[in-house]
Amino acid sequence: MFTKKEFLALIISVLILTFIFGFDDGSPTFVLSNWMLNFFRIFLLVSVAVLFRELVIKLFAKRHDATSEYEIWNIKQIWFNVKLKMGLPLGILIALIFAIVSKGRFFFTAIGTNKLKEIGVARVGRKYQNLTYYEEAQIASMGILASLFISVFGLFFGRIFGINMEEFVTINFYLALFNMLPFSTLNGAKIFFGSLLTYIFLLVFVVVAFLLIKSSVVLSLVVGFLVASAATILYFYKWG
Repeated sequence: MFTKKEFLALIISVLILTFIFGFDDGSPTFVLSNWMLNFFRIFLLVSVAVLFRELVIKLFAKRHDATSEYEIWNIKQIWFNVKLKMGLPLGILIALIFAIVSKGRFFFTAIGTNKLKEIGVARVGRKYQNLTYYEEAQIASMGILASLFISVFGLFFGRIFGINMEEFVTINFYLALFNMLPFSTLNGAKIFFGSLLTYIFLLVFVVVAFLLIKSSVVLSLVVGFLVASAATILYFYKWG
């Protein structure tokens, strides 16, 4: 399902994300064996979160007769006429800098993006031969919702088996939040420019739901949905 290029990008992303989430293992003094053990545990949590999100995006891309290819977020143009021969992995650099400077207390997770491309033959008969911006927004949105869904599942799983899954929720929250950044080729930009109303709804929903999810899963989803709906309706009637 994943190409060799995607698999390499995913491995790099998971390792970088594991480093920033596991940089501070919570110990008062640094012990290499404890840090490595924590690193491995975070690696497993990050792997599940990232792979599930990417599989969901691929699934929904296929429903739109399109493909999704995960890749490292690279900047290939710094200014209007200044182009780079090799892409600059800006997301990775920002993530590492913030992790080190903040001593593992700030998590920047926007290090990857999805390249969406229509399957020409499969889209024969559709109204639009090429993917529309709205369709791209729909596909990218599924990645954000996937992070929320797997957090809910993780919490239920943890409560059934008596496992603390708060770190798993935290990882997915930051993955969802920073992938909402409406910048460059990030998925947040696809949602923002494809459907501003969808962007507003998702942003409010994700923030509110994750703020409440550790106390009550059902309440977080209900309140998140209601607050997001109200914010979207308000924007539509005032500025839409």
